[in-house]
Amino acid sequence: MREGINSMKMDNIAFRLIDMTSPVTLFLAKKVITMDPAAPCAECVASQHGTIVAVGPTETVMKALALHHCAIEVDDRFREYYIYPGFSEHHMHPHMMGAFLRDAHYIGYVDRKGVDGTRLPGIQSVDALIERLRQLLRHDHARLASSATQWLNCWGFDPLLLNNADVSRDVLDQVSTEYPICLSHASGHVINVNSRALTLCGYERMPADPNLFCYEDGRLNGTIAELAMMQPAIANGAARMDFSLEGLLDAGEIATRIARIHGCTSITDKGTNIPVIPGNMAAEAWIKGAAQKRLHTRVIMEPWFSSIERWRYKTWSGWEAVEALRNEYHPRLSVGNYKLLADGSIQAFTAHLLPDQSYVTPGKPNGLLLMDADAMAKHIALAESHGMSCSIHTNGNGATEAALEAIALVRANNPNPGFRHSLEHCQLATENQFYRMARLGVTPNLFANHLYFWGDVHCKYTVGPHGVRRMDACRSATRYGLKHGVHSDDMVTEVAPLFSAWCAVNRRSLTGVVYGEDQCLTVDEAMRVITYNHAWLAHQDDVRGSIELGKWADFTVLEEEATEAVRERLKDIRIIGTVIGGDDIMLN
Repeated sequence: MREGINSMKMDNIAFRLIDMTSPVTLFLAKKVITMDPAAPCAECVASQHGTIVAVGPTETVMKALALHHCAIEVDDRFREYYIYPGFSEHHMHPHMMGAFLRDAHYIGYVDRKGVDGTRLPGIQSVDALIERLRQLLRHDHARLASSATQWLNCWGFDPLLLNNADVSRDVLDQVSTEYPICLSHASGHVINVNSRALTLCGYERMPADPNLFCYEDGRLNGTIAELAMMQPAIANGAARMDFSLEGLLDAGEIATRIARIHGCTSITDKGTNIPVIPGNMAAEAWIKGAAQKRLHTRVIMEPWFSSIERWRYKTWSGWEAVEALRNEYHPRLSVGNYKLLADGSIQAFTAHLLPDQSYVTPGKPNGLLLMDADAMAKHIALAESHGMSCSIHTNGNGATEAALEAIALVRANNPNPGFRHSLEHCQLATENQFYRMARLGVTPNLFANHLYFWGDVHCKYTVGPHGVRRMDACRSATRYGLKHGVHSDDMVTEVAPLFSAWCAVNRRSLTGVVYGEDQCLTVDEAMRVITYNHAWLAHQDDVRGSIELGKWADFTVLEEEATEAVRERLKDIRIIGTVIGGDDIMLN
């Protein structure tokens, strides 16, 4: 037996969980990393009927099972590899991601993989972008000419990554004034459209609005921010994908398959029935996908706050439908938190900052608070009355402040019996705010990926050198004992928990600059975040997140162990495969 494993008490076997009439599957590994502090590693893990029934030294476990006359099926395909608890992506938008990959044209700055795994090349200049749009216009001409409702829809755009480029109405009109064009920003909070789109959607007849941007001469420039103001465009075909039931089933299948390839055994849909998807279609697609066994990972649905009345399940509607789904067990599908939206996006200059702070680009006003503390408190109290925690989108520290004030208002009259409210993204939180999170029992789910893709532009255009060094402050969150998360927010950045962990460990930007080295996590800490912490945030630490008796037999298998020695290439460790429930095994 290998040194370090033999000396530990790892011979844990749950005989009362074992059905003696069925075999136990014993997975052998070079090392099992459990995320259980009492027994951090083992040689093997055994499962039966989806549950972990033994963890420990191989010889000890096999002898004990044999003594009890348990049939054993040894699976040694991972004998030379490292078994971890299943990775989890705890903030993404899978239906949007799958639909965009399938139905729209990618125009992001960096390469990413398409539905079939082929490379979608990044576009890194305005000239290249305009040429690409003209190519797409020629390619889609027959479709665009077939109906006035047909748009040239593209996604992944970010002007800051193109040196704060002007790709507004007049620029897009150089591509076409005949057909409506929509460039959806990577953030999901902004679109750019051409003159044809503005006319089609009636924007020029609308009263002035801070989220409807203008040129200096007062003309609309085609930049439209935040969901409420984008809705007229979406209703007329902007960013419109195939959101039919079958279209969403397919999008969910695409998203969960890609997440699974990147090591996920669980993902969270942060905003099921988001308003851009009609009716109850998103929830219905998840339910049907689970029933048809089309989900490649476990999925947690988080209901979008403004769409509760649209929920339907069997004979129930609204909150009753949500509660019925929460109370009905399905191994692949569950209901999680209640999703709120407090502000916008930092790189779109719509995140809400504290009053004494401002964006470093001249002329950029503070982003609007989309929901004030009083309104948030009402939603939080409502969610708690239904037994649900809240996930609150707060990019700016002003929005974080409002969320903390709201939770404090609720706590003034109602002690916390175990709710785990989270602040999603929470990118600019101050030390004082982290301290108050700990006092209030609130946890941040930090957007660690953001520093890699946007660290340089945040330094130059949004929050400046000091602000970017404190963005996504994983070390501060850890210092205050917060079981924080890190995430991709896919469709914003690609789902890949190992990459998110690498970002939290290295804080390195696209150009190789390290922003805020004092906020880096250790590799062990980051690996715990993408396994145990994410399960805890989802109220599922009783069934996953660590390799312990009685938990789901969900594993992610790596070619090598994630240690400090590989911190620089953590994101590049090969994922051998994943196991869900002990018998659903997918090899990469």
